[in-house]
Amino acid sequence: RSQRHSVRRTVQHLAQPPSGQGRMNKFHRSITAGALWAAALSLQALPAYAEGDAHGVGNAVYSKWCAPCHAPGITHPGTNALMVKYQGVKSGVLLEWTDLTPMYVEYMVRHGISVMPQFRKTEISDVELHALAAYLARNTPQS
Repeated sequence: RSQRHSVRRTVQHLAQPPSGQGRMNKFHRSITAGALWAAALSLQALPAYAEGDAHGVGNAVYSKWCAPCHAPGITHPGTNALMVKYQGVKSGVLLEWTDLTPMYVEYMVRHGISVMPQFRKTEISDVELHALAAYLARNTPQS
């Protein structure tokens, strides 16, 4: 009988490292060091968030993720869809809206609507989403 599919053998050897792999070899150390170096480089972008430049970060996120569909002009599908939906009662350009709340923006970005996709945290982080929501809600009067 083949031991390849034997559950007992898998469970029995689960905690034991295969022979010869008890220590990290040179290849694995270099991969680990490379990953740590890349992570350290990516953390250099964080001070912009920590300094409270929400407007600049929000604008950058909008330019990258939102403007291709929601910038002014009928050639942008999001703007065009909003123009058709509101029939002149409200502008189709999100940057001109005066009734966007941060909570509404965050919900729509994470869940999407109609043909607008949802954006995952790997695309727009929570910090970036908060900055985007504040940026888009800047025209909304505080109550």
